[in-house]
Amino acid sequence: MNTSALFDIPQQEAANPLSDDTIPQSLVHEKALISALLFNNEIYTEISKVIRPEHFYYPVHRIIFEKIVQLIQQYRLASPTTLWPYVQNDIEVAESGGREYFKELIAVNIAPSKAQAYAGEIRELAVRRGIINVGNDLTAQAIDQQVDNPTTDIINDAEGKLYQLRNFGREESDFQDFSKHLIATIERAKIATENEDEISGLSTGLTDLDRHLGGLQPSDLIIIAGRPGMGKTALATNMAYSVARNFRDPSQAGKSAPLGGRVAIFSLEMSGEQLASRILAEVSEVPATRIRKNQIGREEFEKYAAASMKLVKLPLYIDDTAGLTIADISLRCHRLHRKVGGLGLLVVDYIQLIQGLNRKENRTLEIAEITRGLKKIAKDLNIPVIGVSQLSRSIESRDDKRPQMSDLRDSGSIEQDADLVMFVYREEYYLKRKEPPQEEEKEYATWQARMSRHSNRADIIIDKNRHGPVGTIKTTFNGRLTKFGNLAESSHLAGEHEISTGDPYFPSSSPMM
Repeated sequence: MNTSALFDIPQQEAANPLSDDTIPQSLVHEKALISALLFNNEIYTEISKVIRPEHFYYPVHRIIFEKIVQLIQQYRLASPTTLWPYVQNDIEVAESGGREYFKELIAVNIAPSKAQAYAGEIRELAVRRGIINVGNDLTAQAIDQQVDNPTTDIINDAEGKLYQLRNFGREESDFQDFSKHLIATIERAKIATENEDEISGLSTGLTDLDRHLGGLQPSDLIIIAGRPGMGKTALATNMAYSVARNFRDPSQAGKSAPLGGRVAIFSLEMSGEQLASRILAEVSEVPATRIRKNQIGREEFEKYAAASMKLVKLPLYIDDTAGLTIADISLRCHRLHRKVGGLGLLVVDYIQLIQGLNRKENRTLEIAEITRGLKKIAKDLNIPVIGVSQLSRSIESRDDKRPQMSDLRDSGSIEQDADLVMFVYREEYYLKRKEPPQEEEKEYATWQARMSRHSNRADIIIDKNRHGPVGTIKTTFNGRLTKFGNLAESSHLAGEHEISTGDPYFPSSSPMM
């Protein structure tokens, strides 16, 4: 989308009641800022972080500002004398008064110290014009009743433009002194020393996974992927419950309290009630299927009710609205973050059900836009974001069903943007579908032996870890309760990363990705 078009309000249309007096704009600010920049090019370093040519309301000012920027970026002097040859033949400059207007423009001046404030005001007015423009366009589309112009497309288009406005209007980040980041790192290390659970991030509820990752880390985009039936949603839900359960008010948190936080879940596939029943089943240990089949007894009901009382104040928020765009998710997540006083974790289930802002584009490009949006949320709010993802059907045609990175649907952007990619794999799921006839005693005995080894077991395969080693974590899996758990025996990294000496969770030679 052409971003400058977001700020252009048609001024000649009869249906538009706005004039220069009512449209958000400031001739004085624009002239003063350009004049100041022409006499002191050094202020461009600061104002470039908050303003661009398209933020200017008057076309002549856009053109002059663009030429100034071009000269400065070429390491040339942009002054009234050096600039005039490049703008004297421009139609907008000529129609505005030519040389006389240019003289009038450079006669205005402000102190360099005020330049950034003026730039911020010009940008603020531009964003306001953008909001008006979106509103005008929304009204026009709503009036124009066409079969190929459904209301859902109108709303999605408006939300996409507002999302762009929201991000385009922000001050851009710049280089920061290393000491600032160093202090933040020391603070995290301090938290780690005071935490008896030996992890610096949010606890997943799985001991071996926590030790391997150090917990869920701020600003990380974490992908949990798997084929249907593997338990990827269950794993994400288990983690969300663990983080919410461990939440402590900062004023009440004890030294040894596990790290937790408030959790937001966007459940695009299951209803909020279905998601709640999963968590309730996990806590009460009463399978949700028994309730659906009217097979629950008095004792189980009491366990169910007691568990619900424990969960009623859980800082967990569920949005089960279908068909959300990444703009919707971002706006709602930021709003909740402000409302509750800070989120600790975001879960999106699942990525492929998020609508693109422009559904006419290639789906791969849409997924790229979505994963970038999720990563941006993680960085903006400084929280881990878990995105659940489907795997392609091609995995079913292989003899070895263990997933790999290329099995991710639209995998390019997901693999690139993710800090951590975890696959959920359960050999038991496939073995059940290969049960031989009992008459074939040898084959059946071999099958039973394999089932015994893999029954109620799950592998969490860490195939990408930007901050540490990859490998496989062995866990238990209770299908009736959709619950992952720690193995009773001492577990370890499996496969090619298994080691026999030293720290089994942070081997010094483990590959980094």
